[in-house]
Amino acid sequence: MLSLILINEQMFTDLKAQILASQAVDQHQRLASCFDKLMADITRSLDSKNRDKFTQNLTIFRHDFRVK
Repeated sequence: MLSLILINEQMFTDLKAQILASQAVDQHQRLASCFDKLMADITRSLDSKNRDKFTQNLTIFRHDFRVK
């Protein structure tokens, strides 16, 4: 997933906007924060350390996204 985001960051941004638009307005801030945390401390590389950090962020994202 990280490689796809890095290859086409604009598509990721568009998808993020589409997901936010499909959710209730009162959830936008929380979900935007989830997306921000997903890419926190992620660099534009596929080195092992960066992929591991993305995987950790993705696990947190999945948990936070599901919590209402």
